[in-house]
Amino acid sequence: MNYKYFRIYLLVYMIIILSLSSLPGESLPKSMLLNFDKLIHLIEYFILGILLMKSMKSISAKMLILVIPFGIFFGIMDEYLQSFISGRFSSIWDVLADTLGIIIGSLLVIGNSKK
Repeated sequence: MNYKYFRIYLLVYMIIILSLSSLPGESLPKSMLLNFDKLIHLIEYFILGILLMKSMKSISAKMLILVIPFGIFFGIMDEYLQSFISGRFSSIWDVLADTLGIIIGSLLVIGNSKK
């Protein structure tokens, strides 16, 4: 699939992340799934890492220099914005889970592109 399509998917996915992050805490369903908050962050940003890498014109280890810092920055900004939302809180642990997800997702794409 063309990298330009992945850029569209990436933009839509980032908007979804920010939209869900801007929901007030009171409007979130009380679910056992939310007890796995860090795992959700890791999976969410794992997908973001894949989309970031796939949206690059060429997939190489050099792209990690762009993808990983951008993903970390996006995670930090997402957490910062959450600090202004009623019933939501920022956490360095969420940023750490986001970072691990970005790294794992982007490395997976590089590993699969070598085949």
